[in-house]
Amino acid sequence: MNLILKYIKRKLLLYWILRVSVISIFLVIGIVAYFILFPSIIYINSIDIPRFLVKTSAGEYELLNISTCPIVEINEEISLINVQKTVSSTQLDFIKQSISSGGEWMPKHCIPQHHTAIIVCYRNRTEQLQTFLYHMHSFLQKQNIHYQIYVIEQTFDAEFNRGKLFNVGYREVTMRSLAGCFIFHDVDLMPENINNIYGCTSCPRHMSTSINVFNYKLPYYNIFGGAIAMTRRQFHDINGFSNVFYGWGGEDDDLFNRVYHRGYRVCRYPSFISRYTMLTHEKETPNENRMKYLRNGPKRFYTDGVDSVTYNLIKYEQLPLYTRILVNV
Repeated sequence: MNLILKYIKRKLLLYWILRVSVISIFLVIGIVAYFILFPSIIYINSIDIPRFLVKTSAGEYELLNISTCPIVEINEEISLINVQKTVSSTQLDFIKQSISSGGEWMPKHCIPQHHTAIIVCYRNRTEQLQTFLYHMHSFLQKQNIHYQIYVIEQTFDAEFNRGKLFNVGYREVTMRSLAGCFIFHDVDLMPENINNIYGCTSCPRHMSTSINVFNYKLPYYNIFGGAIAMTRRQFHDINGFSNVFYGWGGEDDDLFNRVYHRGYRVCRYPSFISRYTMLTHEKETPNENRMKYLRNGPKRFYTDGVDSVTYNLIKYEQLPLYTRILVNV
């Protein structure tokens, strides 16, 4: 009798071991297949860029009896634009002639397909801001888009909070503008390739994937900082940036997690298009709590973001080359 019981127990044990093994194998296969079929990042070939671009003009040009602006022709042989790292006041005065108050510009000979708000977080980097404004206005006018540059400036009452400033910028811009595409941009990054169209795509786009200080290589796979583009719908769906990351680091990785959590995929253009020059600057103080906030991020995705951002608006002014939004966060 004991031998029979032992035999039955052995058979049951083998049965459960085999069952668990089969389930584990199918689970692993399922996970691998998921990441193969639904990768977190989509790489867009240059030939497919027009298909992924989203028209973000909101019908504000319907009364204009002119044709639609063509998309910049993607040309792999195009020469890169030289980034001038020092800019004189004379050069800035010259480009002011073609810019509307508040840093706005749109083509006059055709209807733009893209209406883009470029939101720049900023504090105490005057020379870099001048270089950025000179370079970007010259760069963007070659793309036949309707754009406006907004600089969200933080006072010195607290540590710098990049994510919160971007949320503030989005809130303030959407109250005053019909722009359908939002590009969240660091002030020290200058695009080099005119094919890097400052419009939005059907997936949130990481624009600055090839930066000179990293030898034009990605520092890590899921990096999502520097310059990114999202439509109104995309930014609203992910609830924007987290507001808790004071100091340097963490908010861009948290944003990547928000995008993926909401079922979006990050997309990138080829590296020869996504080239940027970074201006030199002192490193910011790292946020000691950034890893803890990252781990706990999913718990706050719906309660901590653009819908809950708090700030004091100190000044909103339209300057010749940009709109300045000074805030205390």
